[in-house]
Amino acid sequence: FVLDEADRMLDTGFEPDIRKLEDLGLPPKEDRCTSMFSATFPTEVQQLAKHFLRNDYVFLAVGTLGGANEDITQCIEEVPQGQKKDRLFQLLEQ
Repeated sequence: FVLDEADRMLDTGFEPDIRKLEDLGLPPKEDRCTSMFSATFPTEVQQLAKHFLRNDYVFLAVGTLGGANEDITQCIEEVPQGQKKDRLFQLLEQ
């Protein structure tokens, strides 16, 4: 059983659907292999993890929890509608 983008699934209202899987015959958490992936690990995802994962689950964090990747620079550039594709190609060529 795999839950990928668990944080996004909760953000978009899929928690009732995820929980409904148990009613549809999902084996008990002690009898299944479950993997849960999330870019962030807010309280809601932690609660879902406690519900779906065995008590001996492994939590693996890559990078700083709650922090953004410092190697990525973000910027906003306003581009007229008809020039967006050309500007994108210019940026990709850099």
